Amino acid sequence: MPKNWKFAHAALVVKDIDKAARVFEALDVGPFPPFLGGQGMSFSGKTVHGKPVDYDMDLRIARSDLGGLTVELIQPLKGESIYKEFLEEKGEGLHHLAFMVDDVDAEIADMQKRGFRVIQTGAMPNTKWAYLEPVESGGPLIELCQAHKE
Repeated sequence: MPKNWKFAHAALVVKDIDKAARVFEALDVGPFPPFLGGQGMSFSGKTVHGKPVDYDMDLRIARSDLGGLTVELIQPLKGESIYKEFLEEKGEGLHHLAFMVDDVDAEIADMQKRGFRVIQTGAMPNTKWAYLEPVESGGPLIELCQAHKE
């Protein structure tokens, strides 16, 4: 892992966020208070598989701490997204590992040299992100996030 990356969370895509949360809570992990993602937010710079798109961020998200590690559950609700693609192609499971970085564009360029390709990008007023996948393996996606400095 590059030294300037800070681990943010591990994300699992699930069909039913309430059911998934109950499984974790039965193991004394949680609670996982869900919230809706994307509603009423202004997004820009949205691409999927390298093409500009107006993707829908209509999903449920829940996060909790697992011994100092943030676990994020994502349930896509409607519309096309990389989360829906994942469920259809692979089923439920580990979707991505997220890292905070200082310069997401520079990190994307470096990751592309390392054999990763960008599959989704976007930005909100306070954050810019990109999802990258390894070209050579079926490993989890890497999400790079850059918080905008005030």
